[in-house]
Amino acid sequence: MARRLRVSAPSASEHVSALREANLARSRRDGGSVIHALTPLGTALLHGELAPVRLPN
Repeated sequence: MARRLRVSAPSASEHVSALREANLARSRRDGGSVIHALTPLGTALLHGELAPVRLPN
């Protein structure tokens, strides 16, 4: 992922950690690699399929 996004590995790791904490992505180990995938919530957000949330005044 870091190579594809042209960022450092630590930077990519921090970004994925933030996405996991927000329940937008999940990660799993596969041998020596880590596979990252969007959660259904992450996919819906990416495709603009979520209704806006209105906060109380």
